[in-house]
Amino acid sequence: MRILSDLHTHTVFSHGKGTPEENVIAAIKSGLSRIAISEHGPGQLAYGVSFSRLLSLRHEIDRLNRVYQRDITVLMGLEANLTGSGFCDIPKDTSIFDMLAIGFHRTSMPRDIHGISMFFQGIGIGKDPKGNAQRMIRTMERFPFAFITHPGRYIKMDMGLLSKAAAKLNVALEINTSSLSMTDDEVLLAAKNGAFFVVNSDAHTPDRVGDFEAGLVLIKRLGISSLVINDSIAKHKFGELLSYRHSALFGKPK
Repeated sequence: MRILSDLHTHTVFSHGKGTPEENVIAAIKSGLSRIAISEHGPGQLAYGVSFSRLLSLRHEIDRLNRVYQRDITVLMGLEANLTGSGFCDIPKDTSIFDMLAIGFHRTSMPRDIHGISMFFQGIGIGKDPKGNAQRMIRTMERFPFAFITHPGRYIKMDMGLLSKAAAKLNVALEINTSSLSMTDDEVLLAAKNGAFFVVNSDAHTPDRVGDFEAGLVLIKRLGISSLVINDSIAKHKFGELLSYRHSALFGKPK
């Protein structure tokens, strides 16, 4: 099994250590055919990226696609932050993005009482896995997310509830090789519920781009390779699960 795309990497535009071009070069050296620069949305208080800076990143990604078009496709993603029940920090103008992902981070600005509850859970006060899953689901229903980043990291979510909704909404669950946030039992439950998976590095340095080893070990151990959508033998085209601005590259999303 070979993973061909790394759809979750960070750069100096947020809290990464390398430039977008350094990530792209690392991806090419790793033999990848696609890479996404997926910086944090502006609601992340610690290292969120303003819209004006995201726009600058869009211009840089367009340049990189011109320079490296024979070697790789470079996508502009966004790792949006779950900020409440049905709320996240996606900018109003989403036309600059090729792909949207959603995750929870402890330093995100809450938008409602649910966001406040999650904030306190993120710092170790209280637990509400079912409520957290419902909050994520309501947000997934409002926006065309491709996948959930590191599900269950920072705050626990009811994986049975979340994975059933993810399968229904065509949202993949990320196997994050920087932090394996789901237990084996949770991964198997999600698979049983019809969910798909995407393996990403969540690289914050160029040397980690394309580092899928921990995910490959998990996939082999659990026997879920047929459910991974960014591998070389995936039965499901990217366009069926991921919403890209340049949809002609992958086929029109559902």
